[in-house]
Amino acid sequence: MASTGDWGAAGSDHAGTGVVRHRPRLGAVEIGLQLWRAKWVMLLVFIPIFVLGILAALQMPTTYEANSRLYVRLGDENVYRPRVGTEGAGAMPETEQLIQAEIEVLRSPIVAERALEGFSVARVFPELHEATQEKLAEAPASQHAAIEEKGYEQAVAALREAFETGSAPKTPVIGTALTHKDATLSAELLNAIVAAYLEYRTEVFSSSSSASLAGQREKFEAQLLDVEDDIRAFLKRHDIGDFESERQTAQQLYATINSELLTNQSRASAVEGQLDIYNRQLASMDPQQDLYVEDSSAERLTELQVEREELLSRYTEDSRAVQAVDQRIAQLREYLQSRQGLSGTTRRGPNPVYQEIEQSANNLEAEAQSLALQEDELERQLERVEARLERLNDLAPQWQELQRRKSLMEANVENFSVRELEERALSEISDTSAESVRVLEPARTPIEGSSLKLPIAALAFLFAGFTAFMAGLLRALTRQGFPTARSVERTVGVPVVGSLKKAA
Repeated sequence: MASTGDWGAAGSDHAGTGVVRHRPRLGAVEIGLQLWRAKWVMLLVFIPIFVLGILAALQMPTTYEANSRLYVRLGDENVYRPRVGTEGAGAMPETEQLIQAEIEVLRSPIVAERALEGFSVARVFPELHEATQEKLAEAPASQHAAIEEKGYEQAVAALREAFETGSAPKTPVIGTALTHKDATLSAELLNAIVAAYLEYRTEVFSSSSSASLAGQREKFEAQLLDVEDDIRAFLKRHDIGDFESERQTAQQLYATINSELLTNQSRASAVEGQLDIYNRQLASMDPQQDLYVEDSSAERLTELQVEREELLSRYTEDSRAVQAVDQRIAQLREYLQSRQGLSGTTRRGPNPVYQEIEQSANNLEAEAQSLALQEDELERQLERVEARLERLNDLAPQWQELQRRKSLMEANVENFSVRELEERALSEISDTSAESVRVLEPARTPIEGSSLKLPIAALAFLFAGFTAFMAGLLRALTRQGFPTARSVERTVGVPVVGSLKKAA
């Protein structure tokens, strides 16, 4: 038998009997009963923790949250314009990227620092100011500057911690909030942060671009002047007026003289061949020829025949006058028959064909001599031009390198000049036109504040209750004995037939 208040340990080792002890096996009812029996323990744990939590909650100050909203749209400053070249020009960020970039600028320490410049640290963060003053009072004068700078940095960090910003997905609106104990000061600080942000982003997007482009342009202009000095020195050193013009002229002269030389040689060959033909013709031709022959025999024969006819009209054929004429006619006919052609006085003179050929040969010989002299002169000129052209060709790589440098510098100067004018125009336009970020809702002084008293009190209640429950559960599970007869049966496997209440 065991008492009903606290059942004995089943199978306990009494007087060295050697029986093994078993831990009580408890069900939900037994655990609940044990927790009820440990209620005072749980109260002793719950009450101190809850009281401490309430005291901590009462210490929490009331804060006021000021809110503001900004509308962001795509502006000219967000369009990509490469500094060099045109690759990728006109690219624009997506809305999410644009909003994230603006949020990062809002969270910049520079924005918080500029916003805090318009306020006194003692007014914004009095506790931090008092701590800094205490450090200044204790530290030597040589460390005052470092302490003040550190205190100011802590104030900037505290302001950044009190500031919050964010945006809903795919929404071109940025929400901002700032929490402070002073309701009026929270709105003033938030408006100061927004104003500093707008000023800072203007500087980021437009202040240094035109100046940097102007500096780069001036740098390339100086390099261009140096290259032009190198070009003038190169031309003066090699006694050249205009390299490309002289080189082109030398090439044209070389081609012209070479063409004339080929034409001269071709003409000389033709003249030499024609002169050879003329010389052969002159060698086979008599320079003199018969011009005409004076012979009146035939005319005399005709006259004698006419005279005979006249005599026959007066005389007979047997007359001595007619016979004398017949004899003379017979002699003259015999004379004419004895020679093959005309004979008489022959007159000779120069052969005109020979003279013509000779004259042509003399002209060709003179032309051949002229062509020979001309060929010599053309060869000398060709040598001089070829030497000049070869010298210019040797200098061409240096000249081309100088020209490449000049072209590159000119292109860079032109490119940066155009970009500088564009950036200056865009800067002037952005200064006179609406900004791409507008304040939809400026911060106003919040009417109602918020405090962590209730959340901390609720958290203290939950923590104290959980801790008390765990203490009671630990007490219930570690307590000796069996709370009910059912736990005895469950533990030792033996039915309980009766129970007695514990005597008072």
